Amino acid sequence: MISGTSAKNILKSLLPHGIVMATIRSKAVRRARMSAISKQSVPNGASYSYSSAIEFHCARGLPRQHVVEGSIPEKSLEFCGSILDQVIQADRPPRGLHVGNFVGESLVYFAAYVRARDDKAVIVSIDPNLPHRGIDDPQKHTIALLNHFNLQSNVIICVGYSGQKSVSNDGFSFISTDGFEYDSLSHYSDEQSCQNSLTNLALLYESRFDFAVMDGNHDAEYLRSEVDVVRRLLTPNGILLLDDVSEAWADIKAEYGSLASKGWKPLGADGRVGALQKI
Repeated sequence: MISGTSAKNILKSLLPHGIVMATIRSKAVRRARMSAISKQSVPNGASYSYSSAIEFHCARGLPRQHVVEGSIPEKSLEFCGSILDQVIQADRPPRGLHVGNFVGESLVYFAAYVRARDDKAVIVSIDPNLPHRGIDDPQKHTIALLNHFNLQSNVIICVGYSGQKSVSNDGFSFISTDGFEYDSLSHYSDEQSCQNSLTNLALLYESRFDFAVMDGNHDAEYLRSEVDVVRRLLTPNGILLLDDVSEAWADIKAEYGSLASKGWKPLGADGRVGALQKI
C-alpha cells in the first residue's frame, strides 16, 4: 500500500517540473501574503457625526441634495435618540430593527447610538437595494459608511423587500448620477430582490427587538402590514419610530394617528418622525 506522502512524490515525478514548482511557489506566496495581511492593523474608524457622514458620501460623488433629502434629518434623529434614552435597558446589548437604508445615514446613526451603549449591540436592517434617487446600488455606499465609522460588526443587512415587491422610488423618476433618467415604473420588472423579510424574521426572532425604525415604503396600506409584523418582533414596551409623519406624506401621518387605537401608545412627533410604544 502506497502512503499519502509516497503518492504525492510519485505524482510530482510524473508532472512537468514547471507545474510542480509553480504550485510550490504559489503556496509559499499565498502563505507570505496571508501573513502580511494578518499583520496589518485594522483602522479604528472615524468618530461618528451626522455632518461627517454626509460629507463622506459627497466625497464619494453622491449628490448632496439627494443624500440629504433622502435621509432623516439630524434633528429628527436626535429626537429618536431622546425617546430611546428612556427605554433602552442597560443590562444587555440593545437590539434594533431598521427598515429602509438608502445610503445608510440613519442606519449609521442608530448603529452608533446602540454601539455607544454596548459594543455587542446589533441592528438588523432590511432594504431591497434598488436604485433610489438616481443612485445605483445604494447598499455599497451604506456598507462603506458603516466601515468608515467601524460599525460593520454591529449591523446585519438583509437584502430584500420588507413585505411583497413594491414600486421603488415611490413611483417617481430620478436623474441618476451619470445623467440617466431612472423611471421605476418602466424598470419594475427588472427590479428583483427577496420578499417578506419582516414576516420571515418574525418566524425566527419574535419579541427580540427593543426598537424598530420604519423608513421604507410610503404607501399607507403597505406600512400598515409592516407595522402588524413589527409588533410581533418588538419586545414588550418596544419602540416604533415612523419616518415621514408629516404633511408631505399625509397618509403616513394619518396612519400614525390611527395606531393609538391599535395597541400603541403615542410618545410624540417632531414634525418628521413619530414615536410610539408597544402596549
